[in-house]
Amino acid sequence: MTPYYQDSEVTIYHGDCREILPHIPKVDLVLTDPPYSSNRAEGEFAATRNIAVALHMASEKAPTMAVFGTSSGRGIEFIRSSIRSLHHNRVIAWHRSYVNSPAAGPWRWDLVLIHVFGKGSFGRPEFSSLVQTDGTKALSAETGHKAPVPVAVMAHMCRPFMPGIVLDPFVGSGSSLLAAKTLGGYAIGIDIEERYCEIAAERCRQGVLL
Repeated sequence: MTPYYQDSEVTIYHGDCREILPHIPKVDLVLTDPPYSSNRAEGEFAATRNIAVALHMASEKAPTMAVFGTSSGRGIEFIRSSIRSLHHNRVIAWHRSYVNSPAAGPWRWDLVLIHVFGKGSFGRPEFSSLVQTDGTKALSAETGHKAPVPVAVMAHMCRPFMPGIVLDPFVGSGSSLLAAKTLGGYAIGIDIEERYCEIAAERCRQGVLL
C-alpha cells in the first residue's frame, strides 16, 4: 500500500478501511470516532452496516479499542453490537460545554460516550472517566471538518497506552494522530474521504498542538 502521507510518527492511508485493515499490523490501541449520518432515517450513523463491519475488523487489530458514540440508546446499542472481538469494558464521558442541538429534544447534545472495549490500563488512578471541553465550533472552522474531536480529548484517551501504536480507521480531522504524536507514540490513520486525509495530513505537517 502507498501511504497518502507519512512522516516519522504518522502514516495516513486514503481508501476504504475494510480493504486496508487486513494489511495493517497489530497495534496497541484502536481509537476512533465513526462518521455520523446526515439527514438519514436509519439513525445516528451513516451507512450503518459498513461502519459496523469496519469497527469489527478494527477491533481485531488491538487488545483495546475506544469508540466515540452518542448518548442515545440507539447509538449505544449500535456501538456495542458492532464490536464482537473484545468485551465491553467501560464508558468514558466527554462533556462538551455550551453545545446545543435541537435534535436532542429537551436535553442538550453535549454528552459523548466513549466506549472502551478489551483491556484497560490498570494502576493508573490519575486518569478521570470524564473529560470536558468548551465545544468544537471554533475547531470545526479552523480544520474544515464538520465534526472534529479536540486533540486534548483524543490525548486523554490514548495517554494511558503511550508510548504505543494507535490506529484510527476513520481518521477525519486527524486529532487522534496528533494526540499520539504529541505523547511520543506512532499513529496510523485511514479515511475514505480524500479531503479528510488532506486535512489530517496538513495538521500533521504543521506540528503538534495539544
